[in-house]
Amino acid sequence: MLKECRCGSCKRLLARVGEFTELQIKCSRCGTLNHVKGLNLGRAPGMGTAATTEQGAFEPG
Repeated sequence: MLKECRCGSCKRLLARVGEFTELQIKCSRCGTLNHVKGLNLGRAPGMGTAATTEQGAFEPG
């Protein structure tokens, strides 16, 4: 299943991603550099991925 990855600043949809270890993407709308790290395999199901931007942390939708 694909999860939406949104900008931490303006919430623009940047990508829909499946399994990944790390993703870095720049928002074309506001220019924020978004850095998303994937989950460790040992974590509990239902835990989301955490991401950091130039302005702070956010949870992709």
